[in-house]
Amino acid sequence: MTPPNPRPFYALLGLEIVLAEEGTCLVRLPFRESLTNSRGEVHGGAIATLLDAALSGAARSTAPPGATTMTVAMPVHYIATGRGDLVGHGRVVRVGRSIVSAEARIEDASGTLVAQALGTLRVVPPR
Repeated sequence: MTPPNPRPFYALLGLEIVLAEEGTCLVRLPFRESLTNSRGEVHGGAIATLLDAALSGAARSTAPPGATTMTVAMPVHYIATGRGDLVGHGRVVRVGRSIVSAEARIEDASGTLVAQALGTLRVVPPR
């Protein structure tokens, strides 16, 4: 299932939610010059946002209808330089009553691990 992308910040960065279902999420970040740092590599802030999008997409896919999630904590580990198009893979680790734990990995086109994170997200019930 490919969900719509109603998140303005995701659109600003060019994030594409490819898949979000059954506790997993796949998010693509196409390379753009506007997302680079002074060395021409994908900026760490864009990488952290991609990790957060993958974590939260995976967590939201397990939430009750109408509910959403809010990231509480997300330590980021940068492993390698981000170059070119990047893909974020999110996966739910544990679902509690109000807290979801998820992990995310970012890889470049060659499959090199660029960054990873373990996140804690709070389930926000519908209003």
